[in-house]
Amino acid sequence: MTETKIPTQTNEQVTYGVLNWGPCVCQLKISDDFKNKLLVGAEEAKKENLDYTNKLAGIIKGEYQYKQKENYLPEVAQCLGIYDAAFQKWKSDPYERKPEYMLTALWVNFMKRHEFNPPHDHSDQLSFVIFLKVPEEITKEQQEYNGKSGGPGSLSFLYGEGNRQAITYQSIHPKENDMFIFPAWMKHYVAPFYSDVTRISVSGNVADSVQLNQIKRHADATIVNAEQMEKK
Repeated sequence: MTETKIPTQTNEQVTYGVLNWGPCVCQLKISDDFKNKLLVGAEEAKKENLDYTNKLAGIIKGEYQYKQKENYLPEVAQCLGIYDAAFQKWKSDPYERKPEYMLTALWVNFMKRHEFNPPHDHSDQLSFVIFLKVPEEITKEQQEYNGKSGGPGSLSFLYGEGNRQAITYQSIHPKENDMFIFPAWMKHYVAPFYSDVTRISVSGNVADSVQLNQIKRHADATIVNAEQMEKK
């Protein structure tokens, strides 16, 4: 809880607190070196047509899976370390066990005008999106937009039920080098833009390898038990 003092009409100081609530979403900036490394891999995936559209929810034609995603793990792990630190500070509750992350999926999105991502979630524990190229035309569209939604090309996170006393969504206008890390189960969507340009972003999913091993051991034990029952 964050405590703040505000003056009242009688000039008395009143202390109030606001509880941290809901999921933790972390925004940070990646380095230009990491961005350029991802751009090179993105062009390689596109050139080799490593199509990934059948695995994704987006209405986007140019979605490709990275080759050798483990090559990007050192940089991703560093960013996840920042998320862990932010999460522990935000929750004021240290981990019983520090997660051992494993990069389970990594793909690039070449998003063109009129394309979009409908509300969806991801698998595993954490997900992230990194914006590598954001044309100025999209930024101009966002500046000229005066509606109530996030506007052209916005990234929106959804949580909870609609209520005047609750914030149930956050909309962001991404800039180059922006990275957002969030719980994989959290609903989110990306609005279309209308300029004849291409925006490039990278998305990924991360799992806790220890939890995955526990799930696998449980699944293996279930299979063994089922086979033993069939023999009886």
